[in-house]
Amino acid sequence: MASKVYLSSAGRVLDPGEASVSVFDRGFLYGDSVYETLRTAGGRPVELARHLDRLRRSALGIGLEIPFTDVALRAAIAETHAASGNADSYVRVIVTRGTGPLMLDPRVSSSPLLVVLVQELKLPTAALYEAGLSVRIVDVHKISARSLDPTLKTGNYLNSIQALRQAAESAAEDAILCSPAGDVAEGATSNVFMVRAGELLTPALATGLLEGITRALVLALATELGIGWRETKIWPDELRAADEVFLTSSVRGAMPVTTLDGQRVGAGGVGPVTRRILTRYQAYIDAVAGGADDLLR
Repeated sequence: MASKVYLSSAGRVLDPGEASVSVFDRGFLYGDSVYETLRTAGGRPVELARHLDRLRRSALGIGLEIPFTDVALRAAIAETHAASGNADSYVRVIVTRGTGPLMLDPRVSSSPLLVVLVQELKLPTAALYEAGLSVRIVDVHKISARSLDPTLKTGNYLNSIQALRQAAESAAEDAILCSPAGDVAEGATSNVFMVRAGELLTPALATGLLEGITRALVLALATELGIGWRETKIWPDELRAADEVFLTSSVRGAMPVTTLDGQRVGAGGVGPVTRRILTRYQAYIDAVAGGADDLLR
């Protein structure tokens, strides 16, 4: 199995050792870029249309005009995945503002650069999905929406890196960040869900968080399963007292949290609502692998 890289500057798929980006690229210098991370199932990208839509929304939000059509983006992803030889791949699509002089002014940049990174898909083990994660609510807060719009998926991830560093210092495997107001916002690279008295709750978008693709998918699956859900404000003590907690992301899917701030969540195992979501989500992934598409549209 292999890692492969598509660079629009080269116009082809390369081995990682051949792929190079200028040190004057604004994505490298300033995090002046947007990106999406997704996975394939049966060699087919999962929720690709939604990811490309969000990529364009993020670019619009930072005033970056993407010159690549959706057809070109889909072709680059397909070509890179095929060249890797992987049965299934982790895929990252990046668009930077391009190169330029050492100036912050975005008007001095060159043409945007497209990068598609493909690696073998390595999912958490079945044992980890059963055991669940140990997570910490960290002191690092989400950046205020007045500083950087949290709905945009940009290359600026230092806030989440600092959150994960703090979680690791207390031997936790993942981090949950709060908003500047102190209510629960999201994970370092995930969205947060909790279950209370059988009802599924997740922080409202107004809290200031990224609207995850898998977050939306899980809410749709919950509706299909007849599980009641609400978007609402969640305070840290409410999350700690939840019957069940899980995180969602495009690669891991739904990941149970069984320990929060050093204390067990609920009964300390994967709860019944979480398990129903996990089972239905896996069925959805299997359906995509089998050729189904846009099942929830």
